[in-house]
Amino acid sequence: MKLKHVLASLALLVGSYSFAQNESDVLLTIENQQITVAEFMAIYNKNNVEIETADKKSIEDYLDLYLNFKLKVHEAEVQGFDTVPAFLKEFNGYVDQLAKPYLVDNQFTEDLIKEAYERSKWEINAKHIMVKIPENPTPKDTLEAWTKINDIYNQAIAKTKPFSDLAVEYSEDPSVVKNGGDLGYFSAFRMVYPFENAAYNTPVGSISKPVRTSFGYHILEIVDKRPARGEIKASHIMVISNEKTNEVDKAKAEKKINEIYAKVQAGEDFATLARTYSDDRGSAQKGGDLGWFGAGRMVPDFENVAFSIKENGEYSKPFLTQFGWHIILREDKRDLGTYEEEYVSLAKKVQQDSRSLGSEHALVQKLLVEYKVKIKESGKTAFNAVVDSSYFNNTWNDSLASGFTKPILTINDKVYGKKKVVYTQADFTEYLLSTMTRSKPKATEMLVDEKFNAFVDAKMIAYEKSILALKYPEYKALVTEYHDGILLFSIMEKEVWKKAISDTTGLEAFFEENQANYMWKDRMDVVMYTCNDEPTAEQVMNLLKEGKSDSIILATINKDSELAVHIRKGKFEESEEPNLEGVAFEKGISTVNVNNKVIVVNVVELIPSESKELSEVRGLVTSAYQDKLDEVWVKELREKYSFTINQEALNTLGK
Repeated sequence: MKLKHVLASLALLVGSYSFAQNESDVLLTIENQQITVAEFMAIYNKNNVEIETADKKSIEDYLDLYLNFKLKVHEAEVQGFDTVPAFLKEFNGYVDQLAKPYLVDNQFTEDLIKEAYERSKWEINAKHIMVKIPENPTPKDTLEAWTKINDIYNQAIAKTKPFSDLAVEYSEDPSVVKNGGDLGYFSAFRMVYPFENAAYNTPVGSISKPVRTSFGYHILEIVDKRPARGEIKASHIMVISNEKTNEVDKAKAEKKINEIYAKVQAGEDFATLARTYSDDRGSAQKGGDLGWFGAGRMVPDFENVAFSIKENGEYSKPFLTQFGWHIILREDKRDLGTYEEEYVSLAKKVQQDSRSLGSEHALVQKLLVEYKVKIKESGKTAFNAVVDSSYFNNTWNDSLASGFTKPILTINDKVYGKKKVVYTQADFTEYLLSTMTRSKPKATEMLVDEKFNAFVDAKMIAYEKSILALKYPEYKALVTEYHDGILLFSIMEKEVWKKAISDTTGLEAFFEENQANYMWKDRMDVVMYTCNDEPTAEQVMNLLKEGKSDSIILATINKDSELAVHIRKGKFEESEEPNLEGVAFEKGISTVNVNNKVIVVNVVELIPSESKELSEVRGLVTSAYQDKLDEVWVKELREKYSFTINQEALNTLGK
């Protein structure tokens, strides 16, 4: 259907009116989909935070881009992208994440944040012993682990042996063979929450009672508690030397780190040295940058040296850890800020941590009141007579509750819900079956109570999640944004990105039409020999004149030092290689001085300006071709679908 762009003419109104007065007006209609002024301005403001005052032109320009975006999303829906399993899986995953902040009790969460802040002021040094429990333990597994940890606990408090010896003898934590159970110093969020609670609630010099985590049972000996040292931002250079390194290579590693240290002392750039020589390739690419870290993030030997550096810009002497030799440069240091300063970071950590689970139950208690929920106790207690010991063996027969159909939980939400929601005994029966596992036997009444409380929590949270879009406009906007964003990616991948890659004929034709945009300037094919000093450079030049190969040059000059000469080769435009500045565009050997280094430049060949091959610029050409395909596609979509802009509403914006 080809329809022209329509600008709707609305009746003239007396006087002008503000955004607040017309935010519910429809600004844009695409086919049958309507977007209000409020919806559009929310997206505009979110993506134009740098604009202090929105002017009419910027809004009109953004509306043009927004229209293209919504047309693409509409096309994706027409093609059924929003119904494929991959989309639904990804989208529902995002929805679950977006809903989490709305499915907790704010006060409960606030208390957790305050607790985390107070704990962040301190660092705990602890040792621990762990007894594992299988992922799905039987009552026998749990009892055996509980008996074993209590036996170890009794030995520990009786001080029959040092705690470290008990750890080596009994602990099932694999790291115990290296650390004797010593965890070093750590602060809040570094351990699972039950473990953290035991650490912070046990006095220094004492041993905690057994605590259970997802890993098993633990006991802790609290060695020390000190004020938090804050966080440090550091860079490092590392030379590998570990338990797998032979003695010859260990000696070479020590020699190499000392040579690098001499260069650091001589004032050479630390980041450049890290990129050139560090064996930690992850940080080397960033000039040795490790980012910010605090207690428990690095091995203790590394941490202790890092925090012993007193001033920014100072560096350590070479030192050895289990990974190899290091030199650390302190970039910056920060202490724990005020509660207000740390709030956002702590809130995010709490939300992502297991400690936040209790907040969900606290919310449910409030929702029970808000939605006037009715619970039939008699409907619940009826299960006491039909749930027997077979449930703990995972063999309970639900036919025992086949006649149970009475209402058991009723939600009477008159504000957001259109009608009351009723869950019956049959729903609870289904829940009992779905959550049945082998477990330690307990009184039937206790089991039914625990299961019913969990059932209520699950149903109330599910109901609250189902009405979040009605209850919280900002949540609805976020869900829409993620929905449209995923669809946009999918349709762009099909119509533009993959098409540009697979359409080799079209890509080649586009390249031929625009070949003038892809030209090499004059280039030199060079080999660069970076030398420590003039004598070394002179030695390199002599060897080159003798026709020696690069391998012989390296073997000859780096005999006493691994860093005496470094070779780099390639074809370069003068403007793209700083080391070639001042080098004449002619074959031959010359030298340049760069950053206290002498570079011998051997110009092997001169390459005059020429057209680039498609293989040399395929990435750039593909990107430009994608832009062209996108431009053509948008034009087609504007002709294919009808859309209307409410000009009167648009004119009120940006004033």
